[in-house]
Amino acid sequence: MLAKKFRLQIQEWFAPYLNLSAGLKEKRNTITRKSDFFIVKFRANDLLFSRFGTVISAKVSKGAVKRNKIKRIIFDFIRLNKYYKMPGKDALIIVLPKIIELKKNEIEKEIEIILQ
Repeated sequence: MLAKKFRLQIQEWFAPYLNLSAGLKEKRNTITRKSDFFIVKFRANDLLFSRFGTVISAKVSKGAVKRNKIKRIIFDFIRLNKYYKMPGKDALIIVLPKIIELKKNEIEKEIEIILQ
């Protein structure tokens, strides 16, 4: 599993949108990449390393076991290939329901393609 400091807290990603009513308008540029299996949103951060977060809804699988397995596959691939060493990026990986058809090595290939 990916170390905690390299994991993006989902609340931090959506914080600028949640605080709009408080008058804290903070505009951050977001770059979005989409494939058949993932939507990845990149945003700059002021850190020396990158952080990654995943969103896997119940539409992907009703069972939490399968959703957690997909999450572990994604985080282990990022850890083993040292994607977290890219400086200054936050990445939110949204998993689409079509991923349930893929095996582990196919998921890793798709993640590699979309993170490049």
